[in-house]
Amino acid sequence: MVDSIFRIPYIQTITKIDLTAVNYKAKSDFLKKLVTEKPGVYSPKSKKIMLILGSSRLLYFDHDELVSFYPDWEIYNLSSAVTTPAYYDYQLTKVLDAGIKPDLVIMETDPNQFNQNSVFKSSNLTYSFDLPYVLSNISLFGKDHVSFYLGRKLFAVGTYKPYIDQMWRNYKNPFLENAFVMHKDTYDYILSHNGNGLSPVDNYMEKDSNSLQMTSHRTLDWLFASYVRSPMQFGFYEKILNRLQSEKIKTIIVWPLSSPDFEALMEKETLVKTWEKEIDDLTNNYGFPLLKLKNDPSYTCNAFADGGHVAKDCYRSLMRSILLEYFRKYEPNRL
Repeated sequence: MVDSIFRIPYIQTITKIDLTAVNYKAKSDFLKKLVTEKPGVYSPKSKKIMLILGSSRLLYFDHDELVSFYPDWEIYNLSSAVTTPAYYDYQLTKVLDAGIKPDLVIMETDPNQFNQNSVFKSSNLTYSFDLPYVLSNISLFGKDHVSFYLGRKLFAVGTYKPYIDQMWRNYKNPFLENAFVMHKDTYDYILSHNGNGLSPVDNYMEKDSNSLQMTSHRTLDWLFASYVRSPMQFGFYEKILNRLQSEKIKTIIVWPLSSPDFEALMEKETLVKTWEKEIDDLTNNYGFPLLKLKNDPSYTCNAFADGGHVAKDCYRSLMRSILLEYFRKYEPNRL
């Protein structure tokens, strides 16, 4: 009876007022919509299909600009906040099993996505995946993750904690109505804009260098304070590459750029160098290009929303770099 109360959307919102659950719900419903519509399956393709698999750093492409600048492409963005190779494999499996054949897959990679002590359980494992997928990949997930997943799916209070004092504060928050509006707008935007997210900061750019430095240090501490290599995530990463290769799908792996402060901190981390070598070797074994924006001369934007994220304005340069890499690797005669 108590658990049923925490399945009511209103109660869930005053329990968790942030946008995490909304973004994952919207992305899950968008994936279902995409798989149901089966672009290029029921009718001949009128455009090439691009699939974007990423984190919040690939989430906020401007849908209208993509339509205007790249009319030959239908671009579907399945990115969400705080993601991992397991999350990408889940989405890609659903798309490919539905018979949809992308002409290009863009997949983000980053050392934190391979951290065994990341927030994978409270993000991907809580808000995504279905039971058949989890059971079919039980050897990769392992007993601990499967048990956690079942607990969260069977009992709503596992996700929406019944902290009465926090619920009461949210209920009395004078801006609660604004939160409900923002939740609805975010959900509707993702469903109506091919999965591209509604940016909470829109066109904001951080101009205070001290602030960029502070958020860079804070982000690095959050990401790498207890870093342990995750064999599970490397397993999912290789599973993705293996399927993409076997189905002959053109693919570009992208390591996004962060602020100069954050990149300088990353360069000092031995664990990052170790991860980079391993991911280089693994990706090269499957013959896919790994686009490191820190080394890409065609990527020129230098505006940031915080230490770890580029400003929305940089997404234009980001897509240009991706498509230049696509032509370099797969259609050099068109350059």
